[in-house]
Amino acid sequence: MLYGVWFNTDVYMLFLKPISTLTFDDVEDFCRRFHENIRVEYKSRFDDSVKNKLPKVLSSFANSYGGILIIGINAPAGVPQEPYEGIVFPEREPGLTVQNICRDGIFPEIPLYTSLISSRVQGKAFLVVQVNESPKSPHAIENSTQVFVRSEGGTERTALADIARIERMLFRRADVSRRWNEFFTQSWDFAQSVNMNQKYAYREIRIGPLYPVEALMTREAIYDFLADPKRRVVAGFHFGQLLRSPVGALIARDQNVERFLNIGGFGTLHYVEPYYSATYGGEANNFLDLWSMAVPVWKMLMLSGALMEYANASCELRIETHLRNISGQAFFSNTNPVMSLPITTVATSVSASAQVSSQNLSGSASEITVDLMYQLRWPFGKEPAPTIDQVRPIVRNLLGSG
Repeated sequence: MLYGVWFNTDVYMLFLKPISTLTFDDVEDFCRRFHENIRVEYKSRFDDSVKNKLPKVLSSFANSYGGILIIGINAPAGVPQEPYEGIVFPEREPGLTVQNICRDGIFPEIPLYTSLISSRVQGKAFLVVQVNESPKSPHAIENSTQVFVRSEGGTERTALADIARIERMLFRRADVSRRWNEFFTQSWDFAQSVNMNQKYAYREIRIGPLYPVEALMTREAIYDFLADPKRRVVAGFHFGQLLRSPVGALIARDQNVERFLNIGGFGTLHYVEPYYSATYGGEANNFLDLWSMAVPVWKMLMLSGALMEYANASCELRIETHLRNISGQAFFSNTNPVMSLPITTVATSVSASAQVSSQNLSGSASEITVDLMYQLRWPFGKEPAPTIDQVRPIVRNLLGSG
């Protein structure tokens, strides 16, 4: 079972596509196939009684195997009854209501997705709520005093977790961080084996599932993904060796500009490129170009989005960008070297991070890049830092030309 990753091909065969794209036909088909069970629950109303139960129901999904709640389905004894007509929601955005209830009533907060789907009956709709199995479990309710899990059988499908179950959840939470760190430690070993080192200033990009616990794809599939010439060109690896690794595949490029890209079975991506002194007017200088970081960041975001689509998966992504070994190093303050003043930072490295959904990553990659570049630029220089609105046109101009 995957923790934190929603597979379209998962063993339970729930919805066959992201809930943001569901239609009435999808809801109808789901109700005909599934009675209430350890991963499915229905509610016929959206009144105060149901709202009060939401923290218990949805936290139990997160603490167990994840699941789907559909509000607007009459299901006596857990069996959906036709016709599936939905209900009239008094709120304009009932999904936001659910999120607010869970944000206030569950600790730590659970990741969830909602979609309001129109019925064939005018004015009525269904609210679909998806909760993934969470490596941040145990999630507690009632002022962090009660931890519920899903149970088999009976009409009440939630049960208080015992100490042994809570201990397993805590171990699972610690395991997530360990797997993330292990991948990048191993990836640096691969990078060094192809003569990429950490001695000089370099830029590094890390992207992967927020909860990397189970493999998204086989190493053979990763190799085939990177072997596609179009993807390699988009990622800046028109030239370079495609190499197999024990956990996936990587590309090393040493022509003109050194680059390293490694992808592992968890869907985790690692990009490294040394920083080179800029040249303009035919003369080399010791300045580095800060803003050029925007181009590989955007390319890796687009590549990660394509990877998630290739794996037929949807999840929350963790994005990290780093400028390393830059203590005392001067950077351009402007994209035009002639118009720039040198800027430095007191830090030996500068980092930026973001957390986004893999759904529609290609559509949001530009704005995510803007945010990351704003974070990276902020620690440099003595004058006031540019605002994010000032950074936006700089980044978009670079992406248009990059």
